Amino acid sequence: MTAPATPGQAEELAKKAVSEYLTACRMTDATNIGNYLMKLVSVAGVLMAQAEGSKAAAERLSGTAAFVFNNMPRKPATLHKVQ
Repeated sequence: MTAPATPGQAEELAKKAVSEYLTACRMTDATNIGNYLMKLVSVAGVLMAQAEGSKAAAERLSGTAAFVFNNMPRKPATLHKVQ
């Protein structure tokens, strides 16, 4: 039996999945990237709620939102490959 992915492995898999998802969305430029990524977050949030309950899912999403607010650039930055 194969062991579950480690947190580091899961992060690498997530980066790859997001990159493939954005490519599959056929964006012509980055102006709608937020809409595409929010759709992905929305689907993930619903799945989390179904697996763990809405309170746990909302707490995880709120924690992520707080991290982004407190640690990411206030203005749009230059986009690079999925990091």
